[in-house]
Amino acid sequence: MKELIFSHFCPFESVADALLPAIFAEFRDNGVENLVFTDHFCKRLLKEHSFFSVLKRNCYNIGVKLQEMHAPFGESFDLACGSPARRPGMIRDHITCMRYAAELGCRTYTLHIGAFDSVYLDLPTEQVRPRALSALEQIVPEAEKLGIVIAVENAFERCNTPDEVMYYVDAVNSPAVGCCFDSGHANVMAPGKSQEQYGSHMHRVWQGDVVFYDRAFEKMAPAMVTCHLHDNDGFSDQHALPGNGTADWQELTAKLLTQAPRLLSIQSEVNTIPHGVSIRQLCSKFRELFPGLA
Repeated sequence: MKELIFSHFCPFESVADALLPAIFAEFRDNGVENLVFTDHFCKRLLKEHSFFSVLKRNCYNIGVKLQEMHAPFGESFDLACGSPARRPGMIRDHITCMRYAAELGCRTYTLHIGAFDSVYLDLPTEQVRPRALSALEQIVPEAEKLGIVIAVENAFERCNTPDEVMYYVDAVNSPAVGCCFDSGHANVMAPGKSQEQYGSHMHRVWQGDVVFYDRAFEKMAPAMVTCHLHDNDGFSDQHALPGNGTADWQELTAKLLTQAPRLLSIQSEVNTIPHGVSIRQLCSKFRELFPGLA
């Protein structure tokens, strides 16, 4: 197994370009070397090709690295994209982003299966799978060539459960495909809660009958190559600082370090700016959880 590294997420869409060097430097001054190349950066690169040189220059001058990439996501980028007109472009965009990732030395490329048609058109999961699998199979050869591992992420919709994630990993059966365990998404769907406590959106997602999933970590652990760590109240995807929600961090950190044989990286995914969390707080909390790593 390659050396395990820790990378920090930042909601860069909330940061003006002029402030990027200062944010990078703030992470560096708090002992952080590795940052996540976010979906926001990917979408900008697809439109503004010169933005890549800006990012590279800032990283080089300040002394940080963009080590893990999160693919662009949303209806027009997800694997399950239902538009025949958009799908060829979606696949080309993922290949382009993976090439940027390889140039920077990123090791994982996290992407979403997608749930737009499942949620808003009530499309059965069985109809989502073939087109999502087809898209994944078309980008895997490029990942294999580039030496990047595609990480399929779990979420909280019917077509994004841990079982569905593992369906794609098993179906492709390539060392260039693994999964990204999202702790916040798993916490939203953890059992032991009343369905009535969820908001209206979750009832729509599940067509009025929320199905909890248990042992999400254990199901995904054999193929887990990276993870997104954040907390919530168990009912909505808040991306809060660990300890500001209901997740069991003592148990999770222990399992991550001992039960995921393919794990390459750990990523924070706290939405710091909306929650008023400082970079110093973020780094301090994850150092408590992962001494010597974060």
